[in-house]
Amino acid sequence: MIHYAVEKRGQEIWLAERGYEPRFALKTESVFAQCNGYMGVRASHGLSVLDGRRGMFIAGFFNRAYEEESTELVNCPDVTEYLLKLDGEDVYPDRASILGYERRLNIQTGELFNKIRLRLDSGLELEVTDRRFASMEDQHLFVQKIIITPLNGTIQKGELVTGINGQQTNSGVSHFHKIDCRVYEKQFLHVTGYLPEDTLSVLMDCSCSNSGEDTKEFLLKRRGVFGRYTFHTTEGESWSYEKYVYIQKEEDRTELELQKEKLEEYRRSGYESAFGKHHEKMRSIWKRAGIQIQGATLEEDAAIKFAQYHLIVMMPWHRTDCSIAAKGLTGEGYKGHVFWDTEIFINPFFLYTFPEEARNLLEFRYRGLDAAREKAEAYGYQGAMFPWEAAKTGKEETPLYAALNIHTGKANKVWSGIKEHHVTADIIYAIWQYYTMTGDENFMQNCGYEMIFEAAAFWTSRARWDEARGCYVIEDTIGPDEYTEHIDNNAYTNYMARYCTNLAVTLAKKLERNQPRLYQELSQKLNLQQHIKGWVDVTDKIYLPVPDTNLIIPQDDTFLTKKRLTDIEKYKKSQIKQAVLLDYSRDEIVNMQVLKQADVVMLLNLFPHMFPEEVVKKNVLFYEERTIHDSSLSYCAHAQACAAIGQIELAWEFFKRCLVIDLDENPNDSTDGIHAASLGGIWNCVVFGFAGINYEDGQLNISPKIPEHWKEMQFYIQIHGYEIQVRVSNQEVVLKRGGGWDQPLPVSVNGRDFLLEDSLKVMI
Repeated sequence: MIHYAVEKRGQEIWLAERGYEPRFALKTESVFAQCNGYMGVRASHGLSVLDGRRGMFIAGFFNRAYEEESTELVNCPDVTEYLLKLDGEDVYPDRASILGYERRLNIQTGELFNKIRLRLDSGLELEVTDRRFASMEDQHLFVQKIIITPLNGTIQKGELVTGINGQQTNSGVSHFHKIDCRVYEKQFLHVTGYLPEDTLSVLMDCSCSNSGEDTKEFLLKRRGVFGRYTFHTTEGESWSYEKYVYIQKEEDRTELELQKEKLEEYRRSGYESAFGKHHEKMRSIWKRAGIQIQGATLEEDAAIKFAQYHLIVMMPWHRTDCSIAAKGLTGEGYKGHVFWDTEIFINPFFLYTFPEEARNLLEFRYRGLDAAREKAEAYGYQGAMFPWEAAKTGKEETPLYAALNIHTGKANKVWSGIKEHHVTADIIYAIWQYYTMTGDENFMQNCGYEMIFEAAAFWTSRARWDEARGCYVIEDTIGPDEYTEHIDNNAYTNYMARYCTNLAVTLAKKLERNQPRLYQELSQKLNLQQHIKGWVDVTDKIYLPVPDTNLIIPQDDTFLTKKRLTDIEKYKKSQIKQAVLLDYSRDEIVNMQVLKQADVVMLLNLFPHMFPEEVVKKNVLFYEERTIHDSSLSYCAHAQACAAIGQIELAWEFFKRCLVIDLDENPNDSTDGIHAASLGGIWNCVVFGFAGINYEDGQLNISPKIPEHWKEMQFYIQIHGYEIQVRVSNQEVVLKRGGGWDQPLPVSVNGRDFLLEDSLKVMI
């Protein structure tokens, strides 16, 4: 169930919080955040309240505060808070009587609208409205509008104090070793924050309305600069204040005078003009990315659009120097680091709708290739071993030890950065998916081939020849299921390793035959001749877990021999994540048939045609019975898998859960940021699962398995740079191509082959 009210106004949908709920403050700050891919601003209250955690995060703006600390996305100066004093009385919602309250997020524009009605001790009743957005038209721009309206009297002397507060920290740790603050021309507030390797510039301009502005003065405080604006207004008349903030990292900075000119132009045009340009940009994005579902409830439609909103605004558009973090730009969770989540759960949305941005995400990984080589060498391997957690440089950012155990005083080893190697294969999978969908040979020549070959070199050095078995094995690893550590021959990992080596062999032969000059260049750089024999050997002889007599694919060498967790339903239903670890130690969990999240099921999602349908069905149901779903990535993976095997009722049960991971009634979830990968998983469920879309080997495959109450789905996808309109139901599939195609596209609908020329309609 969605915690927030859902409202449809015209063609746009809003999520609304209709009462003042301090318990949900941190969650709502994440859920209602304003982001545009360059910046993310948590939806903290403008007026100071007791509960909240202000945050502004800039894509790629990382720092390590101390040697023993992790590199993290820096919490930047706050620009949203304001202090209000009316006729000598300070205004704080926690101290006043709240007569009315509404906070709304437009999930198609990203505008936040906050309105609160208060009665002060003096008896004055007033309404305070706060609107804000992060511009998609100019990604350096953040705009906020504050409106003060007395409802039963006159404000003789109102004071609004606001500005740029550089005292923000990451959970108490300050990253800026120096902050300069000043005022230019009695108009512009400016803060410059210095990191050892980067600089942040925050410039602010403002305007006040109705000639009710009496005076303004500026205040310099430690690590901050503020303006005090005084005003007066009568009953029913509003005084408004508009704030325009221009934010730039060092590498993006333009001349200060040009920044001033931009802000002056925005200020003269006003809030509505700036918002109109932003709105138009968002409309163009939604036109390409939107999904229309006939029969979906308003809540279902809102939850799907909410997922797409955050996917859109977490993308660092048109850039390759940073990627998408596990919490997007909405909080400090996971230090702002990038995981395999991006390639497997998030990249598909962009691959099918904005493929040029999918390329940028992969180019970010290429930027870290040298660091991946260094990591492989440090662990005694060849090629490139990509990091489990990445920040900006591509180096491994996973801490070696977790926090101290309060009982033993010792720190537990963090194994994911050391043993969870499948991330290297996940990145290669995403690269080949991108090339398959786009045919972008330029990317492959500049980045793709090299990454694939280096990953294959890693896997051949990672695999060990087992004389007894007569095959290569991969020992002591961790698969996607993080409850099973230090296991041998994880099915997901071994199949993905073989995928990499097989792909490298195929491409090396293709290049030698068709592009000999490029082949020679890569061969000299990477010593391909030395590696190819090993790639062939591992491809042909690596151990691949196969279905047993019950058609079950062993998750690893020992999983099927372990005892089952008899009371697993208790933990499946628990509101507390990882509640099983309150009753069992990690060592006990490792020796049970219990999964944190999908593992073999993930493999089946990535390769939907690798196994016969009956094998897929058996494994999806078998492993679901043993999965607690303690990871936000699990529900969406199981929903997609269940849809693929036609278990629509079960798929829908999982889909309902993943739809509301950030929107549910749990106030303690999403407090440090939204679940970015789970939101990508929602799109995957809708398009790959229910619509049954899959493109491989030059053919578009469609096998709709739509929930019964959804009558029809319509959306657009991009293949080789051209647009296709898709309309599917359980009765028919209708396709229409955009312009530019020069040859028919092979299409399979439920196993029947067709050719799409201009349009195609197939009855099911």
